[in-house]
Amino acid sequence: MDREQAIQKRVNLKQNSGRPREEIAAEYDKEQEEKSLLTSFVGLSETEKTKALNLYNQYLIEHSFESLAEKSTLITLVYLEILNDRIKLFIEQEGKDKSGAIPIKMTEQLVTNNTQIISLKEKLGMMKDAESETALELVNELKEKALKYYEEHAGETYVKCPECQNLFRLLMKIDGLEPAKATFFKGTTLYNKKLIELYHYKKLTKEEVAEILGVHPKYVTFIYENIYLAKND
Repeated sequence: MDREQAIQKRVNLKQNSGRPREEIAAEYDKEQEEKSLLTSFVGLSETEKTKALNLYNQYLIEHSFESLAEKSTLITLVYLEILNDRIKLFIEQEGKDKSGAIPIKMTEQLVTNNTQIISLKEKLGMMKDAESETALELVNELKEKALKYYEEHAGETYVKCPECQNLFRLLMKIDGLEPAKATFFKGTTLYNKKLIELYHYKKLTKEEVAEILGVHPKYVTFIYENIYLAKND
């Protein structure tokens, strides 16, 4: 079953009735990413895998990693950090079993791991002191990430306008999205035919229509007279 079929199957479930398709698609993609991540953490116990997954997601939120290269490096970093915890527990147990004896080889491995962890964090830009960075440096860093994301995903954000057939870019992925007319605009004018009909047949007052549209009542009079009554809708 491919991605679109899997998402559609979830959309059709009773418990997902009324939920936006894009929300269900994002949920599905997150689950698939997590399944893929778990295979990257082979060799860890189930408890360690859960901890690794939580740490990975925490780092993603804190540092906004987007590129595949960054995420791959991040997986390696998290793996080493979980191994570090295991080594520390081993050293602690050895100390208890052998009257405070320190296992030299494991201690050396801990030092080696820490060196690699620091190196990977520097590579990912995680060692920077956020308080010491200027606003300009932060903006430039985000700009670099945005440009890198655009280079890797540019083709995913172009769609064809259902009205004029010209291509234009969206600032988000278009998987699972369906084009629809903007019902509260006529061209570039704020206008909704059904709403003005309700006003015309005295179901709503001018003030109520103005409140819904977020405009002055005079604007309602203008679109009623110049669009609705002129039969330009």
